[in-house]
Amino acid sequence: MKSSMAMLCAVMATLAFAPLSPLADQSSVETGITPPPDGRPPTGALQRTDSRKWEITLKIDLPVFHKDDAVSESIIVPVSILDTWWKVDPRSFRARLFVDLYPVADVSTNLKVNQNRWGDSRAEISIPNFVDFRLRTELTWVVETWSCLFDEAAAAKEQMPLRWPEEVERWRQPSPGIDPHDPQVQELRRQILQRVSIDTPPIYVAKEIIRTGSRSLKNGDHKEGNPFGIQSRGLEMRGSARALATQIGSESDVACICVALLRAMGFPARPVIGLLDRNKRQGNSLSAKKLGMWGEVYLPNCGWVPFDSDLIRGGISAANRLDQNWNGFGSDDEFNERIPITHELDIYQPKAADGIRLASYIALCRLKTKLDQPGQGPTDILIQTALISRGRVQR
Repeated sequence: MKSSMAMLCAVMATLAFAPLSPLADQSSVETGITPPPDGRPPTGALQRTDSRKWEITLKIDLPVFHKDDAVSESIIVPVSILDTWWKVDPRSFRARLFVDLYPVADVSTNLKVNQNRWGDSRAEISIPNFVDFRLRTELTWVVETWSCLFDEAAAAKEQMPLRWPEEVERWRQPSPGIDPHDPQVQELRRQILQRVSIDTPPIYVAKEIIRTGSRSLKNGDHKEGNPFGIQSRGLEMRGSARALATQIGSESDVACICVALLRAMGFPARPVIGLLDRNKRQGNSLSAKKLGMWGEVYLPNCGWVPFDSDLIRGGISAANRLDQNWNGFGSDDEFNERIPITHELDIYQPKAADGIRLASYIALCRLKTKLDQPGQGPTDILIQTALISRGRVQR
């Protein structure tokens, strides 16, 4: 016991003199790279309205952890810096460290935020040298969110473009958990083509795609996402191909199917992982928010239009006309109550299969040395979300 405590004290003493991250230099995330066009404000029929600010904290717990002193190790957290509907202040990132639940006083762990030219980023938190101690890291940042106002009648006048903007082309390609080339997705595509024509406006084609995708699973009501403040391993999912093959899936699987189907039909589309409250009766209270997924589809001369396939699955039937406003698509005056984290699906495949009901995980954090090693890392990591409202932004 004395030996263990002595080692812990030695670790904390070493960390107390660890160099602080140059947080001021992180402003280059915002000013050193030209903001990508797909992060610009919307245009034409699409507008963003009231904005709010939120402070997000991810509490990341590793079990008793053995680190080889010769190996550089970090915790990687994907965080999207810029989107049409949110913007992260890169200077707001902070990290705290706890060893065996003892806070390391006055230490900002080595923290880097690496951003690519598209606006995606990964926060990298260095892990100090220690052996067989439990580690907790807390990553905090501030994000501004906007509500969405969409004039669907105006958008219906737009035609499918001959070419999409270069910056959105990558969101038309396959990605982890989203396969637009899957034969089952292609079969759904064939069915949709029988219900729309070459003259159908792109907005109505997109809505028909999302309605079809949201109702494509017989058992798609598996609820997920732990409530605010409860530990989780991330979001459960099987991916679009596996969910369609087994007809079993979660809310995230339904969203991935919709995104895959939109891409199969030629639309740029992408998922969003974040904190949300779909139960409006609870007044969007912080305690009601949980991890979940929604989507965005890029429409010509408008930009990224948000949609919630779970709301559409539960509230939109074949009787709802395409030229009607749908709950869960486009306009939402409370969209600024959704707190996004990332577009990136960092999928963890478990080692052993347990029949068709075993899900993979969308891991919100990974060990740097385990990123490309299935079965290593993320199921040993538990996360807990904390959220503080910073109120409405005055312009």
